[in-house]
Amino acid sequence: MNASKTQNKDKRPMRRWAALAVAVLIASMSGAMSPAAAQAGAPDPARALKQQFRNEHGVRISETNRFFYGKKSTISGSGIRISGHLQLAPSGPVAADFTWWDLSRPKGKGLPSKKSDPYRVIRVGKNVYDDATRYPGPVPDGKKWVRFPNEHRGRMNRDMARDASLQPIDMYDLSMMKAVLKRSASKAVSGGFLYRGTVSYQELRRISKSAPIAWTSGKPIGKKSKGKVSWQLWTGRDGLPKRLITTDTAGGGKEPLVKRSDTRYTDWGCHLVITTPPADEVIDEGDLLEYVRMQNTSAPTDAKNT
Repeated sequence: MNASKTQNKDKRPMRRWAALAVAVLIASMSGAMSPAAAQAGAPDPARALKQQFRNEHGVRISETNRFFYGKKSTISGSGIRISGHLQLAPSGPVAADFTWWDLSRPKGKGLPSKKSDPYRVIRVGKNVYDDATRYPGPVPDGKKWVRFPNEHRGRMNRDMARDASLQPIDMYDLSMMKAVLKRSASKAVSGGFLYRGTVSYQELRRISKSAPIAWTSGKPIGKKSKGKVSWQLWTGRDGLPKRLITTDTAGGGKEPLVKRSDTRYTDWGCHLVITTPPADEVIDEGDLLEYVRMQNTSAPTDAKNT
């Protein structure tokens, strides 16, 4: 009887250690669980974004894009800076008013690039207006804006005009946003949550509503296109995006082409109504081209002028 009591006493510490080991194992497993399970209490960023799709609501955008064309390229590190507002509606982005300018290569580590002359752009619906002062040719007096058909503006300008951004991930495409979050590892950070992930160009094609465009060519990413997009997305405790950093790597090899985009989002839900410029200050691209042609009409030929 005494021997039995002694054995039971000896087993109690072992049971405590076993219980402790199980608790540690459960804790370690919960830390390695899927992002959705690990952050069960986190708000859904896709749902938070959808709630912002309301008439006369907007967000402020501040973005830096840097382009890298290999270590030996003399223009590697140049880029584009964007700053402005995006107006939303139940259908998504409907208008934008922003300024962009070129960034030269940084002259030294940590030094800012010299700021070039800015370009202001206004988009309302399908109409896009560029600051006439940046037009390279003559412009009629009183005309401050040039209205361009979207198909004539070049892929980069069309992308910027749509949502005041050159990000490869379209946050306002909620199906893409859900797919990105599903492929992300997440963790709680100060003030909110951080989501990280990577997709190949081919996977990006599958999760996009429309064919994504390669930034290097301006053409749709095809079945043979090689590349990948990596992201870091910070959201607040309310689930709304605060910052998105992406690395868009096109091709392969030791010196691939890379675009790095860093976007900050503030003032979500601010009241915003972006209007078109006054009609008497606008000239259509076609009319402007005709005006330029007339300004450069050559002298008529005669017998002594051939």
